[in-house]
Amino acid sequence: MNLTNEHIDRIAKGDLKSFREMYENMFHSLCLYGYKMIPNEDVVADIVQEAFIAVWNKREEFNSLVGTKSYLYTVVRNNILSHIRDLRTVSIENHPAKDEEADMEFNSQILKEESYKLVRDAVKNLPDQTRKIISLTLNGCSNQEIADELGISVNSVKTLKKAGYAKLREKLQKHVFALLFITDILHS
Repeated sequence: MNLTNEHIDRIAKGDLKSFREMYENMFHSLCLYGYKMIPNEDVVADIVQEAFIAVWNKREEFNSLVGTKSYLYTVVRNNILSHIRDLRTVSIENHPAKDEEADMEFNSQILKEESYKLVRDAVKNLPDQTRKIISLTLNGCSNQEIADELGISVNSVKTLKKAGYAKLREKLQKHVFALLFITDILHS
């Protein structure tokens, strides 16, 4: 499911169904983002849930999907940094240069997570056999390994992979960063 500004409008009016859709759509990406800062799944999940509570409490202030996503990522980031600071494992105040680095890393992580989600959603919508081939490719399998796994010829793998890439490019053409992500993965 792709979120739209209409979801945000409905959430602003108190629509719990739209809020649940946003939660289910973004929870995983926000957790992945948080895990990169602290490797504690329980703490990150709690922080992400708190971010969604903050959105719900301020729901009438949001009027765009981009603004809402930005707010969620910022709240998660700030709450994780506060958690780290509270544990005194890192002293952010003593390293002002780290703030600028952290901001650049923050933007980079958001871009990666959003790109990953776009690609994952596009792959989910591919035909079954093509989806399996693309997923196995993204997991680093060779054409021969994919052919062996699925019980098909290497030429079938190549043909379906080519068709899958074409469909992904078509679906993701509006999302340049996702295309760059796919290209980077495929050529690495």
